Amino acid sequence: PYDDRSVPLHIPYTQSPAIYDKASILAYSNGNPSEAFGEPYRVFDHDRVIARLPGPPFQFMDRVVEVNDEPFVLQRTDWITAEYDVPADAWYFSANRQPTMAFAVLLEAALQPCGWLAAYCGSALRSRTDVSFRNLGGTATLHREIHPGTGTLTVRVRMTNVNEAGGMIIQEYDMRVVDAQGVVYEGVTSFGFFSKAALSQQIGIRDAKGRRLTPDAAALAGATSFEIEKRAPWEPEQAEGVAPMFDGLTQPARAFLMLDRIDALSLEVGPNGLGFVLGSAPVDPDAWFFKAHFYQDPVWPGSLGLESFLQLLKAYAMERWPELMTTHRFEAIATGLEHTWAYRGQILPTNRRVEVEAAITRVEDGDAPLVIASGFLTVDGTTIYEMKDFGLRMVRA
Repeated sequence: PYDDRSVPLHIPYTQSPAIYDKASILAYSNGNPSEAFGEPYRVFDHDRVIARLPGPPFQFMDRVVEVNDEPFVLQRTDWITAEYDVPADAWYFSANRQPTMAFAVLLEAALQPCGWLAAYCGSALRSRTDVSFRNLGGTATLHREIHPGTGTLTVRVRMTNVNEAGGMIIQEYDMRVVDAQGVVYEGVTSFGFFSKAALSQQIGIRDAKGRRLTPDAAALAGATSFEIEKRAPWEPEQAEGVAPMFDGLTQPARAFLMLDRIDALSLEVGPNGLGFVLGSAPVDPDAWFFKAHFYQDPVWPGSLGLESFLQLLKAYAMERWPELMTTHRFEAIATGLEHTWAYRGQILPTNRRVEVEAAITRVEDGDAPLVIASGFLTVDGTTIYEMKDFGLRMVRA
């Protein structure tokens, strides 16, 4: 059960004066872009479609409080500073059924200011055709977890490189998330602007077939398979304003559960004989996140694809350490360990089925057990995501 003593009576919200406020952010994500950035973007109010920020309930950016570069100039930038006030009763705490912010939410909080900066620099005006904005990957480290009482997160990002070729724009960013105690999460990431025609030619990760570590059918003959229990809350709005829930080692509620079933789980097979997990889910075109990510351009959030990989590791951990089910909890992602992801495709509402696989590469027992894995995500037979060195640690609750 949830213990509200984990939320301090005074939450350190340290709001700085906004240069671009929440109304401006919402105008960019769901309204008229000209109301967010000015006259040059008026063409996107009605006549054209601009690449958007995610909208509520998947928007984790409240304001921009510092920007030093001129708008509509596409080049390397100085740092910008954005802020996000973490609600103590945010929907994702109860939906994830853990007492800390889920990895996908933290990653979005780090990445969304990059998307805002890309728009501020006028990226959409470089093409005569409408383009979509897609994350290509990154490498980062979580130093400390974020709790319901964290207060304000300060996110600093800067564009470190930009290249234009063949109607595409590739941008590289540094990102850093800070709370009142210091750096929480930091790393590098890259994004691209692509036409609909370019995105439709989805090749995926070209060399994935040769690098996938999927055991053969004979090796998986003894693996277990099962449906993952679906529990309320079912949608983010049902979890909003609910006290954060904690259920020990457990999968999220349906509102944040990205897998439907575990198709194969073994503690013994895999490249190092440490285990392998395969999970899957049908693509639901009516899923809440397609409406939020993005307005006018629905696509499964890459961060939730990464979250599905961590949910594979949760299934593995609960099978390997059943004695810790009520005494421990999951970290959002293993603190202090670098992780890397790559995206080379997208999941659309018209797709049918997602499969995610994790090959366990390292296991540590003890009072704070750790599992590390690498793997891939496939949609309708095309491998489009790769996760390297994703770790999950169990700590005493």
